[in-house]
Amino acid sequence: MRRLPSLSALRSFEEASRTLSFTKAAQNLHVTQGAISRQIRLLEDYLGTPLFMRHHHRLEITAAGKRLLPTLQAAFDSIAHTLDTIRADPSNSLLTLNAAPTLATRWLTPRLRDFQARHPDLRLSITNEYGPLHGSERNEDCQIRFGMEPLPGGQSTLLMRERHVLVGSARDFAAPPADPDALRAILAQHPWLYILDIDRRLLVWEAWLEAAKLDVEMAPRGEMEFSTLDQVIHATVAGLGIAVADRHMIEQELANGTLVQLSAIEVDGPAGYWLDVRPEVQETLRVRNFSSWLVEHHAVGAAGATGRPALTAPTQ
Repeated sequence: MRRLPSLSALRSFEEASRTLSFTKAAQNLHVTQGAISRQIRLLEDYLGTPLFMRHHHRLEITAAGKRLLPTLQAAFDSIAHTLDTIRADPSNSLLTLNAAPTLATRWLTPRLRDFQARHPDLRLSITNEYGPLHGSERNEDCQIRFGMEPLPGGQSTLLMRERHVLVGSARDFAAPPADPDALRAILAQHPWLYILDIDRRLLVWEAWLEAAKLDVEMAPRGEMEFSTLDQVIHATVAGLGIAVADRHMIEQELANGTLVQLSAIEVDGPAGYWLDVRPEVQETLRVRNFSSWLVEHHAVGAAGATGRPALTAPTQ
């Protein structure tokens, strides 16, 4: 192991030699003049020889200092060049993200303008792939996954839980039903739209009906099922039926009035959206910047690196 003086001492000497002033060196390095003096003294003690001759109104570098200075300048120039090269490497500015389709389209994309403004040098590649992030041929830096639990052996942060509401198209409903009987009539008369997770229906209708204290066997004819929540939302807006949908994903439709919330009952779902980060890249600047921004926008909590098996397919 090399026995070298501190980088602070070497940097202080290089700056004082360049300016021939402890005061100017302190200003340039944003420290006090006393701190510069102490660092120079430590370096002189290490070398066993003075590096400056201190006169009344000026500072003069000694022969030993003149020997040391060009070597230090070359070393600092080399370090700066290498750092600039690494920073300019395109691979360090490209963040690869696998995201659940509906969330990527409806929640993430409208917010990316803010991220772009904060980190204009960072490039994004967003894909929608099925399967686990770990132990596969996939090599994305991170993923936003629809599931119930953190991934085992990785870093998982819960961004948000689903919040289910009953909605219908503004083509069919000018306002929510006035009373429970009117709501029952709507449920009996309109087709129900379902979301599939791989090949099974998500149990969002059952959970909402239970919270509303309504019979789960009252589903009418003409029901439809779709592979993504985004498809369900579009079908609902088009008037094909009514749906229980995640409120986070229909912010725009509720705001512009194309969807009408048919009941005040809102149910927190067991699943949510998780940010999973590949362990080997979690300390990179691109991942830390993206993770911090994402959590700032909508994090409700974090989970540790261990946990029971989670849903691995970003199917929502």
